[in-house]
Amino acid sequence: MTVLTARNDGGSRFTATFSAHGTTVVTDAAAGHGGEGSSYSPIDLTLAALVNCTGTLIAIKGRSMGLDTTGMTLAGDYAMGQGMIGSVSIAAAVPCAADERQRQGLIRAAAHCPVRRSLHPDIKIELTFRWADGTVETVAD
Repeated sequence: MTVLTARNDGGSRFTATFSAHGTTVVTDAAAGHGGEGSSYSPIDLTLAALVNCTGTLIAIKGRSMGLDTTGMTLAGDYAMGQGMIGSVSIAAAVPCAADERQRQGLIRAAAHCPVRRSLHPDIKIELTFRWADGTVETVAD
């Protein structure tokens, strides 16, 4: 079954329509890269997929350990390399108290995000956790 279809709307602007629910996503290349910058770039959506996947796995693992991650926020940024994403940084602010065992479980869960595992291995990914008690922990590839 086809997951989505994409249509060129002119220039570098595309509309993708998802078969299962009919929702759409519009992309356009940045103004400096041949587009008008009128919507998300495909790279922007790659970052969004990675950040949201990371958050989803943290939330699922947290729930399995009895933690409530409601209100957790994640912020993502990237830097381009040679024709590809070179590095990504993600900061997760986890609002619930977690002991060391739980923290390590959340960190491991984040590392198993299927989007992350689908990216090129040369992309450097740094994940920073800001825990509810104010401590900060950074994990980098």
